[in-house]
Amino acid sequence: MRKTYLIYSVIVIAVTFYTRNHPFFWDTVQLASKHGHFFFDTGFSSLILPIDIDSGHVPAFGMYIALCWKLFGKSLMVSHFAMLPFLLGIGYFLLKIGDFLIGKKNAPWLLLLCFADPVLAGQSVLVSPDITLVFFFLLGGYSIWIKENNWLLMLAVTGLGLTSMRGMMVGIGLFIFSLPNLGGHFKWPPKLFLKKLMPFVPGGLLAVLFLFYHWQQTGWIGHHPDSPWAPSFAQVDIRGLVKNIGVLGWRMLDFGRIFICLAFLFLLKYFFQKELKKKDRRLYQIIILSVIIFIVTIPTQLMYKGLLAHRYFLPFFISLHFLIAYLIFGKNNYPLPFGIPKKWFCGILVVGLITGNLWVYPKKISQGWDSTLAHLPWYGLIEKAQYYLQKENIDLKKIGTAFPNIGPREWYELDGREFGFKEKDFDQDCFILYSNIMNDFSDAEINDLENNWSIVYSARKMGVCLIIYENPKEKLCEN
Repeated sequence: MRKTYLIYSVIVIAVTFYTRNHPFFWDTVQLASKHGHFFFDTGFSSLILPIDIDSGHVPAFGMYIALCWKLFGKSLMVSHFAMLPFLLGIGYFLLKIGDFLIGKKNAPWLLLLCFADPVLAGQSVLVSPDITLVFFFLLGGYSIWIKENNWLLMLAVTGLGLTSMRGMMVGIGLFIFSLPNLGGHFKWPPKLFLKKLMPFVPGGLLAVLFLFYHWQQTGWIGHHPDSPWAPSFAQVDIRGLVKNIGVLGWRMLDFGRIFICLAFLFLLKYFFQKELKKKDRRLYQIIILSVIIFIVTIPTQLMYKGLLAHRYFLPFFISLHFLIAYLIFGKNNYPLPFGIPKKWFCGILVVGLITGNLWVYPKKISQGWDSTLAHLPWYGLIEKAQYYLQKENIDLKKIGTAFPNIGPREWYELDGREFGFKEKDFDQDCFILYSNIMNDFSDAEINDLENNWSIVYSARKMGVCLIIYENPKEKLCEN
């Protein structure tokens, strides 16, 4: 297993080096760059962020990025390498948990399954707080399952609480999972219950104190009506709930995960036929963990309009990978479909998941670009587009565009440019920069661009396109 971890470490370091100059992308522009800039520029003078970038979370991740900038210099390379300890830790704990669940020989397959998942792979090349959330989730699972170390568990829960509100929910899930005799009669001696509770108290108390302080300073917790992302927190009606359930189902199948779901259909058939007659404590623990993580993190998201991003499901997806790895390699030797050898079967799942990075939907269908490696061509495309605009002496402030490309380039590239593209206005903009990695162009706007505007620059690489259109109203572009 040491050899496997060494290979994994070399690959992770190499990938981090390869992506070292990639600008901030999607939500990391706010959660890493904007938050980091605030703390870097103000010298960590306040815990409360400006209202236009305050997500309501404990802003520890932004503080961590700002601290790295203070120590090693403000650069994209420092930002990406700041993620390396967490990425290395994720690999370590996946191998340890894999050893515990399916043995040393098969543990690398769990590592492969998890990182073949485009959601984890896509987030792993970003400066993303969700990578820290996964790290602390795995540290918590390792502390409960294997090490039984309250200090490590305390660190994990505190880290989850400092990462985000979803991290707090995952911490609650780990507490429920840690309770003894879970799935039995729920009878715990008070002293044992308190013993189980203690590692969760510091992190939980710290999270509650921050939320109370935030409420005292701002008057709100989580979100407020005037926030830029308030539409995502709009509550849905019954029709919207049904739609969200459909979207959730899509997320479960998306980006190659359909192969995982099909494998579950085959494997669970044997579980219900044979396993219900047995008592495999470890298998039931994995199932319970998956159910708990699902319950504490996902149902609440169904009640709101825009909280079903792929990355929000990472702890649940990882717990499902625990389950399928155990069903394949566990001690009960479930018969696999058509007599396929175990490693071949798992290899097919890994390849199926990897192909999910090639899934690119038509431009009028929104896609979670931060949760797939399919977004990687974007960095080269936007760099070349800016070079073209500079050569043609076209001011970036004359070009309308959409998330995640609005605002000073300093936010994205840390290059000191306090200017950048503006939010699109079809009636006033001389140029519009469009890319299919932007989900905020409506179907009508795409039709308008394609039918009425002129293309002045176009580039495509693999599944990503970038097009600069010129307004048909010539007078706008004369000014």
